[in-house]
Amino acid sequence: MDKSLDLLATLSDGRPRSGASLATDLKVSRAAVWNRVKRLQSMGVDIYAVRGKGYQLARAFDFLDEHAIRHALSPAAAALLQDITVATTTDSTNQRLLELIPKQSIHGCAWLAEYQTAGRGRRGDRWLAPPGGAVCLSLGWRFDAPPKDLSALSLVVGIAIARALQRLGARGIGLKWPNDLLYEGRKLAGILIEMRSELGGPCSVVIGVGVNIALGDELRAQIDQPSASLTDTCERVLARNVVAAALLNELVALLQDFRQTGFGGQLRAWRELDALAGHEVELALPDRLVRGIASGVDAQGMLQIEHNGRMETFLSGHVRLTGKP
Repeated sequence: MDKSLDLLATLSDGRPRSGASLATDLKVSRAAVWNRVKRLQSMGVDIYAVRGKGYQLARAFDFLDEHAIRHALSPAAAALLQDITVATTTDSTNQRLLELIPKQSIHGCAWLAEYQTAGRGRRGDRWLAPPGGAVCLSLGWRFDAPPKDLSALSLVVGIAIARALQRLGARGIGLKWPNDLLYEGRKLAGILIEMRSELGGPCSVVIGVGVNIALGDELRAQIDQPSASLTDTCERVLARNVVAAALLNELVALLQDFRQTGFGGQLRAWRELDALAGHEVELALPDRLVRGIASGVDAQGMLQIEHNGRMETFLSGHVRLTGKP
């Protein structure tokens, strides 16, 4: 475990503590306390040196806790989640589940971490999330007979995340095809889905979700795109264990539905949350760049773009907004 997180636990109530008292509690030198402060700051934690008082977090810190998450689960989700693991530090929650696939079933297994040293997003991008500043979780699921529109799974997951956050009071959330949630045009959450399947047989998927809870200015400056956090859209600070449970509740419910009805059963919900429809967009493909007007998605979850006088659908690609309707 990263020893700097011991310091974070000691400061978790949000009150200032002197360097001397921290050194005594942690049984380290004052210099070691300072090094751990710098380490936490490099992770994106807002921690300050207050003249005459010592060190203090910008806000109280609540650690992720398996029992608190289970307590907030719906009965349906609790019945279907066979295991919840909460790690202090890991490389990637997705990677933890992927490595289990050859050894055991990961269906209904959830993995969460306070801090990921190698968190990743779509297209190999790095996912930056400070301890306490996000909920990073992965959920394993198995489809014995994968739906024909399995490629639309990230869209269904996006709907589930949006519903969970809306139930917690978030407003103004939109979905950006195929795997982002936006608030006022800024990225609030991301999705990474990785699959392992047998030819003509069952398919195991790992659904990675990262939701920004509270981001400091310093970390926002490190992220290569405009970013938002749940504190921007909610009128109150939400406990991360409550957020994690809400995400799992909605994910389990919609995954069950997706198994039966595919994406078609959620098409209307997607259209109500679509942040691209009617806007000018640019879609980057390996061999070309498509510019046109986003026209929603079809029944299989493929992006529709009107350009050069015709409508074309796309299964994948990196899309960005370039203009208003």
